[in-house]
Amino acid sequence: MVDEPVWEIPVHAPKRAQSKKAKESSPQVEADVSSPVEGDGSPPWYPSGLTSEALDPSNLELGRRTPWGRIWGWNYSEALDASWWQNSPDSWWGVWPKNVGSVRIVAHTQNKIIVALGEDFIVHIYPLQTGSDVSTLVRYKPWGEILKDERVILPIGGLQNDNGDQLCMFPYHEIHTPQEVSQNLQSRNELHALGDAVGRLHSALKQEATPNTEWRWNARLKAIEGTLKTTTLWRAPHTKHVQGLPPFHISLDGIHWGEDVTLVPQPRPLVDHLLCESERMPPIATLAHLEQIIALRGGFSDSVPRASFYAGWEAKTPPTWGGRFLRNLKGGVWIWRYEAILLELARARAFKQPEAESMCMGWLNDVSRIQAKLGVLRMTNLGAKTSLMLFLLSLGTIFFTGEPSTGSSGGIGRMVLATLVLLLAVGLYRYTDRNIPEPY
Repeated sequence: MVDEPVWEIPVHAPKRAQSKKAKESSPQVEADVSSPVEGDGSPPWYPSGLTSEALDPSNLELGRRTPWGRIWGWNYSEALDASWWQNSPDSWWGVWPKNVGSVRIVAHTQNKIIVALGEDFIVHIYPLQTGSDVSTLVRYKPWGEILKDERVILPIGGLQNDNGDQLCMFPYHEIHTPQEVSQNLQSRNELHALGDAVGRLHSALKQEATPNTEWRWNARLKAIEGTLKTTTLWRAPHTKHVQGLPPFHISLDGIHWGEDVTLVPQPRPLVDHLLCESERMPPIATLAHLEQIIALRGGFSDSVPRASFYAGWEAKTPPTWGGRFLRNLKGGVWIWRYEAILLELARARAFKQPEAESMCMGWLNDVSRIQAKLGVLRMTNLGAKTSLMLFLLSLGTIFFTGEPSTGSSGGIGRMVLATLVLLLAVGLYRYTDRNIPEPY
């Protein structure tokens, strides 16, 4: 989407050959956070579509009133000055960086500011707070123990208050822009590798899964639809295999490409925080959201690379999560694609992105056709189950009365009728199975 205001400040990796003299230079900030990065002067993480108040970091802690609820922030500008890092704040947790000589702004993205502290640390600053999902992955010991052996880069320290994470500090690592990631996602092998990485992560977190809470997931959809005032209405039942996982949010700038794909946890999206309650979401929901992010940015030319993406994920996850369950009438991938598009629509409106909004509305205009097809298939599926029950009931009645052994015309008629009912059940089942929309 060309109107996506991401990565306004170019990325420059620090040179490892930097002289010792340069390292010991006086503290400095190498970019001006107040410089305009959008047409209205707002950075890409500030939802100018929801508030007319100009950005002033000094009073973000007072909150911003929006039509979707109040947003909270903090005076992040202090952390952009190297002198701020000389003393550890009381609410700091984990490792504290020592001898910070420079703070270099790497990029403004739609949910954070990325800065480099010398050549030792990468810090994600969250000017607008949406909870503590990132730090909890480490601070809650069971999750931290699970993830420490996975291919993820976890924070080693951070700052938070009652509104959630203010910043998280990571070991230094290379930063890839979403544009660079999109280029990597043009090949089937790369898409398969990304799906594989997400699948490994989800499988590792499976031991912390919570049972199906479909009524809460459907309530999320209702809340989003109501706030956005869409003309669509979609709910779905889910099988017992659809479980909730601890939140590990993924975005394009949180994907690190090397010999293996490594994931960096992201904060909860602002629009998700404003529109609905925080929930343990199913792994397929996270995957579908990432898929739609890639698709809306031209990452899938046809169904083949999309299938590679899902195949990589399925290769690392339990059988009951993928395969036919992706195209199941209960909790398949389509309902989560729908939620992902709704959240993308909300994001487009919140950050004034008309082209992205138009693309999302185009997708939603096709929802009624998808729902109509699924509605017919649910009816035929119900017909198949009903016919099978009638067949078993008829068969039991026939053998209970002993009519097959007498050879009476009534018994033969019942057998013929039972056979026809069985054929109807098989026919309806095959029709349903052949016409369920493919997940790719």
